[in-house]
Amino acid sequence: MSLKLVATVLCVALFAGCASAPRSTSIAATDEHIRWSGRHVAENAQVTFGYPSVSANLRISGGTLTMRAHSNSGKSWMAVSINDQPPVRLQITSEPTSYTLTKNARAEQDIRVSHVGETWRGMVSVEGFQLRGGEFLAPPTAPARKLLVIGDSVTCGEGVYTPRELDCDNNPRQPDSDHSYGMLLGEALNAETQLVCYGGRGVIRSWNGNTEELQAPQFFDLSIPEPGQPKADLQAFVPDLIVVSLGTNDFSLGIGPLPEKAEFVDAYTAFAQRLLALYPKAQIALTEGSIVNDNDDPERPQKTVLRDYISATVKRVDNPRLTAIDSPYYPGDHCDAHPTGEQHKKMAEALLQQLKAGYP
Repeated sequence: MSLKLVATVLCVALFAGCASAPRSTSIAATDEHIRWSGRHVAENAQVTFGYPSVSANLRISGGTLTMRAHSNSGKSWMAVSINDQPPVRLQITSEPTSYTLTKNARAEQDIRVSHVGETWRGMVSVEGFQLRGGEFLAPPTAPARKLLVIGDSVTCGEGVYTPRELDCDNNPRQPDSDHSYGMLLGEALNAETQLVCYGGRGVIRSWNGNTEELQAPQFFDLSIPEPGQPKADLQAFVPDLIVVSLGTNDFSLGIGPLPEKAEFVDAYTAFAQRLLALYPKAQIALTEGSIVNDNDDPERPQKTVLRDYISATVKRVDNPRLTAIDSPYYPGDHCDAHPTGEQHKKMAEALLQQLKAGYP
């Protein structure tokens, strides 16, 4: 008897199938074992998204889990959280690649893999997941409460993540929407949170004065905020609370004169009325955001004027479900004018204190 045959016989006799490979199961990105949170496009068994904090939520019994995905830019970032432990960041390449999310787990795990950048940085497509040595379980359920946050780059979490060794030129602050004020606010309210935002955009114009680009009232309708993308199902996620933080880019001092009140208030009024009609039970709060301030150019006091325009919008709409709340000013740091991660925590707390009365 050959040595190979002896080894096989001993393995079967002593270990009852020790040579068998771990069970492997592959599922498409559209499989029922995945709960997607956030706007996305499901097509040809894959899921594509651009908005920040769109996430896949899974539960496994153990084993090694991988995700196959790619980015149209090769510059997209995702974060992997396991059982609410600190996340690990992954850069998604332009070539379809398998990324290990958890390895040799010996117990049940809840896994959330989330897009932490925004659309202009790249769109991500997930093809599916493979699990070796475990079983896909029913995915974690979402909180019953729903929070929708509409805004610009601050809402999207631009500059929230600070690398361990901050270098303004070579290793600057990076996006991290999962730790933005909106997601932190949702966590404090125990609400599933969706971010509908795009850096540089506003109510009527972009940071550079461009009025041809999609602004918030237009990209709000889309599953991915780019021209030609599919319309979103606006009833797939019905919020109890909506926070809208717009105006920073409309009021960019680099454009020149501040927006005319009539044009801005007309557009904001129409958008607020549409949100109220779409979500007849939702409370809606408008805020000026944390970047605008009166000190950069006292002759063009952004914060004061924007607050006045917001107040005029609320007064014109005249609906008890629409209110205005204040955002404290936070200047970022010496590298980036966007608020830092620590500042986002303070921003979330300030908004929470104002919202608590109407949303306990």
